[in-house]
Amino acid sequence: MYTSMMKIHKDKDVEPTEFEESVAQAFFDLENTNQDLKSDLKDLYINSAVQIDVSGSRKAVVIHVPYRLRKAFRKVHVKLVRELEK
Repeated sequence: MYTSMMKIHKDKDVEPTEFEESVAQAFFDLENTNQDLKSDLKDLYINSAVQIDVSGSRKAVVIHVPYRLRKAFRKVHVKLVRELEK
């Protein structure tokens, strides 16, 4: 069965945080609903995600991806950020 947990790969003894699970779920939902990104996101996954305070009430999300998938992520980066900001 293909689930959102396939979109996050952690070390064996490390469980993903609730925030990381929500980011993985967002990736999974995008893959299933957005036809433009479906083929690009099929083989992509994240290692971790962290939410940080930028200034005042603004926050940013830092998503860590495997180095070997860097080129593939850069290819869809603009579309991915635009969709995740919604």
